[in-house]
Amino acid sequence: MEIQTQEETMTRSDYLALIDAYGGHFKISEFDIQDSIGRMDTGFLQSFLAWRQWTGIPTMITSAWRRNNQRSHGKGKAIDCLLFTQWRVQQASAMNHWLLATTWPFQGVGLYFDWSYKCPTTKADIPAIGLHVDGWSGSTPKQRPLRWLRINGLYYYQSVVDGTFFCQTNRKTITFDEALKLHATTARPV
Repeated sequence: MEIQTQEETMTRSDYLALIDAYGGHFKISEFDIQDSIGRMDTGFLQSFLAWRQWTGIPTMITSAWRRNNQRSHGKGKAIDCLLFTQWRVQQASAMNHWLLATTWPFQGVGLYFDWSYKCPTTKADIPAIGLHVDGWSGSTPKQRPLRWLRINGLYYYQSVVDGTFFCQTNRKTITFDEALKLHATTARPV
């Protein structure tokens, strides 16, 4: 008995129908950033599409499946994105990113305060808030944290005991409120 891969069981028409079933907010090509949408885990993709429909927030996908990644992206169970209140002009607040992603039953949520994107009109790099959401619990127990922040290239992982975020590199702790205040003082308005 030969096992079929996910890519063999779903056609591009099937993926288009899935996207359309959840409001048609994306084109297939938006998921084809590093490779075919066929590399995405169908259950996670469906959850992401349902989440987008539920939030009502315009969403730009910046990364999906990644080659040579042994974690969530390589499993087809992660998407990185930007959320906008005005499409590609004004982003949703960091707090909105966090609340929208942590309210949904994603396995992992990362908020990146050090991303940027290129403005479509001015072509300038603009500071942005990146959001990673995934449906991967890891291959072994406690392999990865559930929630994290990235600030100036450093990862701060959330404690399940007290909710603070700790960075192993600089040995510092930060609260979510402190991270929001820090971002507000360093971010340039779009």
